[in-house]
Amino acid sequence: MNGKRLSRPAHLILMATAALAAVAIVVSGCGGGGSSSGSSSGGGGGEGASGAFASGAESACATANKAIEALGTPTQAEVLKYMETTESIVGKLSDEVSALNPSDAAEKAYTAALAKSETVLNEMTNAARNENFDAVREISDELVELKLGELAEAADLRICAEVPVSE
Repeated sequence: MNGKRLSRPAHLILMATAALAAVAIVVSGCGGGGSSSGSSSGGGGGEGASGAFASGAESACATANKAIEALGTPTQAEVLKYMETTESIVGKLSDEVSALNPSDAAEKAYTAALAKSETVLNEMTNAARNENFDAVREISDELVELKLGELAEAADLRICAEVPVSE
């Protein structure tokens, strides 16, 4: 009986941790590539990205990455607030990037995936609200499948492909 009491919280912590890892992946643009070492110089925008779109997107991503880094790693009790805040940050990022009017196929693909990630994060937040961490984890797989980091790299958005590191 004592083992049962401990197993549920441990299970919830594991599920919350998996969900938070997925959130870090989407916010970073992730799915592969990029780095958090600060090796980016200026804002990307080489061959794959139009100048105005690239500089605007990179600026918006830098702001979102800093906001996510500032959240730190939540405790189990803070997971819902973390999810709500992350959803808000990604929603703002998606709106800002979309308003930049992507022009080429890579920019459009990145923008569409970012908008989809906002929807997935909303579903994850709703599951967290109901303390359904199994659903949060399962839904988080959809974030990984978006391959947002790869799409950011294809659009030559280096900062958007970086993984924010919580302090």
